[in-house]
Amino acid sequence: MRAERQLFRCVSAALATLIVAGCAGRVHHAAPIRTASRAVAVYRTIAESIYVRSTNRVVAVATTPLDTVCDAATCPDLRTRWGVETLWWARGDSADARDARADLLGNAAAPTTDMRDVPTGRPMLLEADPGDVPTAESGAAEWVRFRATHADAAGALRVSPVGFSRNGQTAIAFVDWRCGPTCGHRLSVALRATSDTTWAIDEMLLVSSTQQR
Repeated sequence: MRAERQLFRCVSAALATLIVAGCAGRVHHAAPIRTASRAVAVYRTIAESIYVRSTNRVVAVATTPLDTVCDAATCPDLRTRWGVETLWWARGDSADARDARADLLGNAAAPTTDMRDVPTGRPMLLEADPGDVPTAESGAAEWVRFRATHADAAGALRVSPVGFSRNGQTAIAFVDWRCGPTCGHRLSVALRATSDTTWAIDEMLLVSSTQQR
């Protein structure tokens, strides 16, 4: 079922189960380190701060980023599907947000980050082949099979390539979370750098949600 879009902020009570402790303010640092390493750090922050934190269970992370394929009968453009048609996460000067969106869309067709690095050394994250991840149409039996072969994972996470601002302080990514036949959602997630190697969730936009029947 399509859910009404909502803009979430870190201080919102509606995000009690998703909130990340200590939402970070704007931080200024030197030139960013290697983009691939920063993307892995962003993926880990999303997986651990949102999904491991809210479920207290292992989370499976697909080994390839989301692509731009749309198999619906009518497909909106990618900006709309990934929740970045407006710069909803911008604060004051929108240059950082505009940069990050341009980088996200520019990387969408040819992602380069090796997602297999994301679970490495992270005990609550587990690698999952995208072909093993149940689809939106999968029933209970498929989810039983998936969990039996993936450490009883709370769900499976697929994430787009990461878009970074030019100064490396803002990141944006689109998330597809699946956790059962009637469980899951799609989010656009904005993050801010807290150091050269760490990130904090700043804001989230709910793009769509699968509701309990």
